[in-house]
Amino acid sequence: MATVNELLDRFVEQFNSSRFEEAERDFAPGGYGEEIGTGGRRFTAVESTANARAWKEAFPDARGTLTSTIVEGDKGAAEIVWRGTNTGSLMGQPPTGKPVTVRAVVVLETDGNQIRRLSHYIDVASMMAQLGGTPVV
Repeated sequence: MATVNELLDRFVEQFNSSRFEEAERDFAPGGYGEEIGTGGRRFTAVESTANARAWKEAFPDARGTLTSTIVEGDKGAAEIVWRGTNTGSLMGQPPTGKPVTVRAVVVLETDGNQIRRLSHYIDVASMMAQLGGTPVV
């Protein structure tokens, strides 16, 4: 049985080490993920794997670091700092070769063992500004 803390830690570590299919097993049947900041897309566990792979292809050296975690019962949230260099295509755009530091928050709701809902809030505006796409206001 995985605790909320363990699931939060694994969310980051499985991405860092490209263990995408392993992450699928952390989802409960019918569980889903959503990515806020890129249009609020909703993903099944399998679609989440494809999405994580796309991010890792755009930023092959990307690594996340948990900086703060809050857990209450079967729910939890964690602040994450993602760092990586854009050496692959991103959202249809060619690589820039620029490094980025992006802050994010992930919120989990579990069934006590697996993820029912995972919401990943990403500061995409800051990321795009670092890549030269849009100014930070």
